[in-house]
Amino acid sequence: MDKKKVIKYVIITYAIAWALQIAGALYMVNNPGMTGQMVFKGSMAVCMFAPLAAALLVKADFRSMGWKPKFKGNIGWLFFCAYASTIPTVLGAALFYGIFPNLLDTSGSYLIAQGEAMGVDIEEQLANTGLTIQTYMLTSLAACIYAPFLNIITAIGEEVGWRGFLYPELNKSFGKIGTWLIGGTIWGAFHFPSIIFGGYEYGFDYLGKPVLGLIAFTITCIALGVLEEIVYSRTKSIWYAALMHGSVNCIGTLPLMLLNVNDPTVDKYMILGPYMNGLIAGIPLIIIAAIMGAIAIRKQKAKEVSV
Repeated sequence: MDKKKVIKYVIITYAIAWALQIAGALYMVNNPGMTGQMVFKGSMAVCMFAPLAAALLVKADFRSMGWKPKFKGNIGWLFFCAYASTIPTVLGAALFYGIFPNLLDTSGSYLIAQGEAMGVDIEEQLANTGLTIQTYMLTSLAACIYAPFLNIITAIGEEVGWRGFLYPELNKSFGKIGTWLIGGTIWGAFHFPSIIFGGYEYGFDYLGKPVLGLIAFTITCIALGVLEEIVYSRTKSIWYAALMHGSVNCIGTLPLMLLNVNDPTVDKYMILGPYMNGLIAGIPLIIIAAIMGAIAIRKQKAKEVSV
């Protein structure tokens, strides 16, 4: 591992991403409403290209990252990357709502309340287009069929840096388990300013804030990093990791938007679920990552013995 290059890469990535996240978050907090939300979301989208920019600046080997889609022999991985995140998402949400059934509401009340907080009457806007809140929810679910492929546009910015450069470098010195733990922690910390200053993923009033949010999100990144590194190593193409990343960003956010009840007490439970980055809702993801990780390590050891 080129230690100096890795450290330089991390410093540049954090400098760019953290500056964008803090600026966007502070603007949102000082300008509540739709404009503030859009600025914050915009800053989050732009900062996804920070790992790519850092990889360019440290002169990472882009030629070896696998820029050809390589469909032959990878069709199964294509569907896995696009839709497999549905499994931990559904299982995690079911586990969360099974423990907290009083937080489940299929009327879209949480979504409506979030719109009101931004000064938007969602029901009125939907009515103007001939939709109801229920049909909008169904449309959102249907959008997840194609949204992972659209999300590749931004997800590739992170994946070039994480899976394309950082994980292969770490693997030279730390092996798979060390790479997954260290790489996932670095990936998680990439989002820390948005969690602390912008209430990203967990809001501002959750149990154990802000430390528990940082821990929970890091655990999620470690688990996702295991899956995406396995995908990348098997397909030899950076696009598959980006597709999986894009899928998580789409499918993984649906339970809260569509199923949470509009209740002031719900915010404190955000650290637990229903997103799969919650401490309870994330259990299925962690189990799946552990199983696939163990299989990957066993296959690697078997391959080394045969050689």
